[in-house]
Amino acid sequence: MTDPLPDPFDDFWTASRLTPVTQRRFAERLREYRPEFSGTDPFALPGRYHALRRSADGLDRTFRRRRSSREFREEPLPAKQLGMVLAALADDETRSYPSAGGLYPLRCYPLLLNVRHELGGRVCRYEPSRHAVQDVAPCPSWAELAPMMGASGTDGPGPQLVLAFVLADEPLVAKYGVRGGRFGLIEAGSAVQSVALRLAAERLGGYLLGGAADTPVLDLLGLAGQPVRLAAALAAGIPS
Repeated sequence: MTDPLPDPFDDFWTASRLTPVTQRRFAERLREYRPEFSGTDPFALPGRYHALRRSADGLDRTFRRRRSSREFREEPLPAKQLGMVLAALADDETRSYPSAGGLYPLRCYPLLLNVRHELGGRVCRYEPSRHAVQDVAPCPSWAELAPMMGASGTDGPGPQLVLAFVLADEPLVAKYGVRGGRFGLIEAGSAVQSVALRLAAERLGGYLLGGAADTPVLDLLGLAGQPVRLAAALAAGIPS
């Protein structure tokens, strides 16, 4: 048996966790923030700049198409595109993103808000080794889900799906100590970027939901009391 997560990492996670109450404080902080623009990069050096060659291939075009889209159309997302988006996370002998020690503690739970699929309207679990989803629970409407996810501007139809990423990171910390906590967050960011590029390739859009309430979301995913952490959430769909 492994020991619990070391206190420093657990303390960081507890301090940064959001609840319905602290979500409001977080939103107020964002509204009050006024960035200070100096006009120059404080890390710029006085020496000469040496220009580099740019790429001009299909991957570069995908990079350029990537956008943070917050407004979506009303029609459902086709099941085929759902599969193509989640294929960015599939386990086909290798994966599109790295994981420290090959442990792959990251899990994805798709919330199929408006998807033309037999599990449309449900919370699902994605299994990368089978490239398949399993039913978990009913999915709330976007009007109900948006506050839990810390999303604003819910007057429109909302995204066709939300992907919730959770970390079962005890093996990482058992192997790497408290440093393993960082590795889990690196993995989550890499996986989300893979999905974002697939969205761009499919001419879909989405945006990160950085203000989700940890415990309510984990409860919705059927993970209450489990040794997991909400790492990220991504709203996605057909941009308007």
